Parts: sequence; C-alpha cells; structure tokens
Amino acid sequence: MIAVRAWVFPGQGSQHPGMGEGLLDRFPAECATAERIIGVPPARLCRDAEGEYLGRTRYVQPAVFLVSVLAARAALADGRPPPEVVAGHSLGEYAALHLAGCLDFDSALSLVVRRGRLMESVTGGGMVAVLGLPLSRVTELLAEIPDVDLANHNLPDQFVLAGGTAGVRAVVDAVRRLGTGRCVPLAVSVPAHSRFMAGAAGAFAVALRDVAPGPPSIPVVSNVTASPHVPGEIQGTLLRHFVEPVRWWDTMCLLARSGVTEPVEVGPGEVLTKMWRRAAGSLPPPAPGGPLALAAPVPPSAPSTPATPPAPSSPVAPATAVAPPAPAAPPVAAPSVSVAPGPTTGPPPAAASRPRPPGSSGLRSDYGIRYACLAGSSPFGVTSPAFLRRLSEAGLLGFFGAQGLAPPEIRAALAELRDVRRYGMAWPSGGDERALCDLYLAHDVRHVEVTGPLAVVSPQLVRFRHGDGPRQLLVRAPDLATAVRFLRPADPATVRALAAAGHLNGVSAVAAARGPIATDVAVERDAHALVPALVALRDREAPGARIGVAGVGTPAAVAAAFALGADFVVTTTVNQCTAEAATSDAAKDLLAALDVTDVREAPDPDLFELGARSPVAHRGTLFAARAEELYRMFLRYDRLADVGPRRLAELERTHFGRPLDEVRADLGVAGRDDRRALASVCAAYCREATAAALRGTAGQRLNYRVPASTDVGAFNRLVAAEPLAGWRARHAELVTERLLGEAN
Repeated sequence: MIAVRAWVFPGQGSQHPGMGEGLLDRFPAECATAERIIGVPPARLCRDAEGEYLGRTRYVQPAVFLVSVLAARAALADGRPPPEVVAGHSLGEYAALHLAGCLDFDSALSLVVRRGRLMESVTGGGMVAVLGLPLSRVTELLAEIPDVDLANHNLPDQFVLAGGTAGVRAVVDAVRRLGTGRCVPLAVSVPAHSRFMAGAAGAFAVALRDVAPGPPSIPVVSNVTASPHVPGEIQGTLLRHFVEPVRWWDTMCLLARSGVTEPVEVGPGEVLTKMWRRAAGSLPPPAPGGPLALAAPVPPSAPSTPATPPAPSSPVAPATAVAPPAPAAPPVAAPSVSVAPGPTTGPPPAAASRPRPPGSSGLRSDYGIRYACLAGSSPFGVTSPAFLRRLSEAGLLGFFGAQGLAPPEIRAALAELRDVRRYGMAWPSGGDERALCDLYLAHDVRHVEVTGPLAVVSPQLVRFRHGDGPRQLLVRAPDLATAVRFLRPADPATVRALAAAGHLNGVSAVAAARGPIATDVAVERDAHALVPALVALRDREAPGARIGVAGVGTPAAVAAAFALGADFVVTTTVNQCTAEAATSDAAKDLLAALDVTDVREAPDPDLFELGARSPVAHRGTLFAARAEELYRMFLRYDRLADVGPRRLAELERTHFGRPLDEVRADLGVAGRDDRRALASVCAAYCREATAAALRGTAGQRLNYRVPASTDVGAFNRLVAAEPLAGWRARHAELVTERLLGEAN
C-alpha cells in the first residue's frame, strides 16, 4: 500500500526565539506584507532577543503562522512532493487552510492577528494538562467540576482542560487525590477552546464577515469535527473553533485510517511529530482496500454568503523560492485522496461533500418545512391566517400573532386555520393559560412560539409541550437569561403536579424532567456573542435543543447566523411589511420606507413603569419622541395635577386627540390622581398609538407606534431595485425565498 502524504502544522506553544532562521530572507515580499499586518518586522518578532514578543498571544500566533507558511513554501520550492491531506493543531489550522487554497496569505494572516489579539484579551482563566488518565475519568472530572471544559484531546491519556482559575485549581486537587495521573498547569491566562471564549468568538465573527474562504484543493481536517472541512461551512467551523475542543487524537486516527504512516510537521518545533510517534502503537490500521481515489470535497450549490460570491483565494505558490511579485499561483496540484473516517471522527467525507441546505435538517423535519427558517409572530394578529396559509402552501411555517387578542379572536383564527397544513400559534403570557392550553390541544396545535422578557415556564406551557406527545416550542429570547431559562428542564414540582393531575404520563413526565422545555431558542439581540455561548451550553446541558437567530433581513445576515453556529433563523418585523400582514396600509407604507437607521428604542406599553423599551419605526412618526417625553414626565411627577394645566392641554392636543378625563374614564381611574394613575395614562398613549397604526387611523399618523427592527430597513435596501420593493408584491413566502433561496 502506498503511504498517503500528510502535512501537519503546529500551534501556539511551538514557538522559540530564533525560529524561522534562514526562511525570512527567502521571502521578502511575504515578510513585508507580514510587517504591515502585524506591525512588527518579522525578523525582530521571531528573533525576540529581548523577550518582548514570544510570550504574548497576540504576537505568538502570527509569528508561528508566518514561519509555518514560509516553511511550506520553501519545502515546495525545494522539490518536496506536495501533501495529499493537511491538518493543523489549533492555530496551525489556518496555515493548513492557506496551503489548501482556502484563504489567501493576507486574509489568513489578518484573521490570525485578530484571533491572537482577541484571545489575549480574555483573562481570568487558565489551562491545565492532564496526563495519564483515560477519557472516561476525565469526563467524570468535567462532570464534577462545572467551571472547566475539555480544550484539547491530544492522546488517549493526554488532555488539556480550560476554565476559570478556581476550576483549574480544582482539577489539580482532584487529580492529586486520585493518586494516578498528573497535572501540568500551563503558563497561559487564556481558557482557549472553551465556553469562556464566547465573547471573543462573537467579536471574531465580525472579522469573518469580510472573508469568503474558497473550496480546498486537498482535504483539510478540521479541529472541531476531526473530518475534512466542508466548503461553505468553513467560516462557521472557524468560529466554533473558539469554544470547542481541539480533537487532535481523532485527527490522527483519521489520518492513520487514510493511509498516513507518519505526517510531515511543517513549522517550528517537533511537537506534533513526537505526539504521532508516541501514539503510533495505538493508532488504527489503514482502512481496508486503502484510500479511494475521490476528489477533494465538492462545494455546495451556493456560497455561504449568497449576496457576495467568494473571491478566488491565493494558496501557497509551489513554483520557486524567490520570485518577483506576481498573481497568486493556482492551488497545489496533488493527487486526490479520501480521508477515511474512524469510529469517533464524525461524518465521512462523502457525506460532507454533498450539497446540503444550511441549518438543521432536524428542524426542517420537525416543522415539515423546506428551509431552516420560521416566520415569527407579530402581536394583534398581524401575522394572520392568510399570512400562514401562504407560507404553508409554499412548504414553510409561521406563527399566528395571538398576543393582545381576546380568546374569541384566537378561537376564530384557529377555525380559519383548520384546513392549513402547517402553522404555529404564539403563546400569550399571563391570562387564563389553562383555557389557552385546552384550546390549543383541542385544535391539535403542534407548534407554539413564546416571546418577551417576562416569558416564564408556566405549568400549562409544560403541559402543552409534553402532554399527549411532544410538540415544538420556539422561544424568541431577548436576552441570555430568558434563553437559559428555557434550555433547562421543567421544575420537578410542576412535573409531579401535572403527572398527578393526569396531564403527563410516565414517559412524558420523564421527558419533561430531563430535557429542555424549549425545542428551539432564537436570540433576538447580540447574536454574535450569545449564539456561540448558547451552542456550548446546549451541547453541555441541553442536547437536542436548537439555537437560532431571530430578526434576519438579508441573505448575508442569514449566512452570518449560520456561520456563528446557528441551527435556524427567524424572520420577525419584516413579516409586518407583507401583503398578507393584518395591519393597515399606512403602517406598511411607513415600514416599506424605512432604512436601517430609522429605528429607535421607545418606552414599551406593557412595561412602561419599569422603563423597558422596544424598537419602533422612527421615520415618519413622532411616537418615539412623544413616548419618551411621557416617560420623563412619569419620572419627574407623582400625579397629573403636578404637570400643570398648560402642559396637560398640549398632551390632549398632540398625543391623545381627546380630553384626558376621557382617557382616565376609559382606564377606570377617573377621580384618581396618584402615581399609578399617571403611569396608566402614559402607557395608554403607547397602546392607543399601536391601535392607531393597526387601524390606519386618519389624522394620527404622527403618533403611530409600529414595531420595527433593523431587519426591515436591511430588507428594504436589499430589494430596492427589485419587484419586492413595494410591499404589495411582498407575499409571505417570497420574503423567505429571497432570504434563504440563494443559500440552498
């Protein structure tokens, strides 16, 4: 059997003063580029005569990357046969991706510089190597010590754990008590490849938006999956790299099964070579029949960022060692080779190479939809039965906006939806939830959506979720606390009470007690930070739940969500600006004219006294300014009489269009003049402004309260020169098709 040629690139920890000696002079053009991007001359950086660079992550990572890449270029220029498969340990993966033509030199080095700076900025943690223990015992340690994560699995008995300072100390103490194995604390303050890097990962997502990796010319094994990178998914995998462990043992097993007898380590040091030789006796034999002559992974039918096709990347040039500046050479020409998967290494390359729709296939199956995209609800029935019908007929699904409606109105909507194949219902918090649950169960509603910062895991919601068979429960979470609340199992006392009342049988009671209450959680804000954190939490504590992003308005936003690791996306306020939305033409005209900067936070009618705010349209209406004026008045005064007759007369004219005595009578606070009455009157303006926009009340346009987020403005920009520019042409299914169609 002919051995397969593999090159592997080391990561941080392989650096040493004087590395790259003899290489830097051979590649002056690359060194000039590196000095511009890093900010330090490579010769000074790698020599580090005064010890000011190679002890800092922000400098170590670009230095190791540069030396590794130049070593690869030198090897090719000196006539060494090119590799047939490549891999890199942690940081080394960027050199491997560059060699395979996925990232040009400038882009790869810029990412590495950004990565190093972000990782260095994370403090308050550490890493410890655990030696001489099997995986099963390390897994038990992780279960006992919640403040640490597995960061590296290098050998069957060599692991690196990362976490908070207290957690690392607890690991050392626990191993000492065992009496077997030993710990080696690492001289780093960065808990790399763990959940503690979620914030840095969110910031790194911004840098990834400007990069469009090309398809690899040869297989590149990913640290995250221990299988070849899939074209179109490289950005997302690099993002996951921040918070998920380096699976180097699985990578070595994969290489061994594919016919690699010993990889060539390219870069400073021999860390990976020594690791391979130590592991040689435990590695699996080559797969029967040897490596199959298959092409490198085939890219999906559409790029990961549909709106902007990836630019050609510039891989390592294999021609000569010293050459004048010239266009990038074509990818390294190497025989095609498959990488045979082992039992612990994830999906085989054949499956990974098939074009796949983005997002979770499980979600598409559970909801019976074509895309991993759901249309979120808008209150007061704005996402109407007509809206849901259009989606269902197109193989999609949306949620009826039951929030703010009376039970007879919800019952009428369900009757109208009786012949609609697929739809969901919003779950209004508060009120008679028992009657709501009875109604939904009687109509065999299979999917509900929960929204808002005050959403709670009520007993009736648990009953709906698990009673009479499992159902889908989507939560649109405005903050981390809400998301975490719904990723936990139901309260045991609630489960026992429901079981005692006959609402849960034995199987469903066990499911409610063990699994997350939500099947799907979509974050509405700060997705760049929250999605990686929630994915890590889900994988650790709530397996089976899916994490999504709500409020997408462009294909690029959809691609960014999937790159962050999201399983699905949710459209929100953009749904109000469709032909089927049950709001006024005037409100739709206002929404269709918004740009991304035309949204403001304004006092929320339901949480006015608490100072809560929600995003609304700012252009074409004075609601945000007028509501803010009322909130300041509420903070300043204790009763309406304190405001003064002149100011109250102005409010009657500009805000309410009627006497305040009428407003107070409608609210049931006539004759009262205390702080609670003042708050009720102020909140009433917000509610009346919402109703005016829904009805399109003439003469009240400046007071319209129209919920809106930047997704509406972004979508308006996207379709400005298209037939969808006018909302009358924006049918419900066409919005989803425009956002997701190119990504499929």
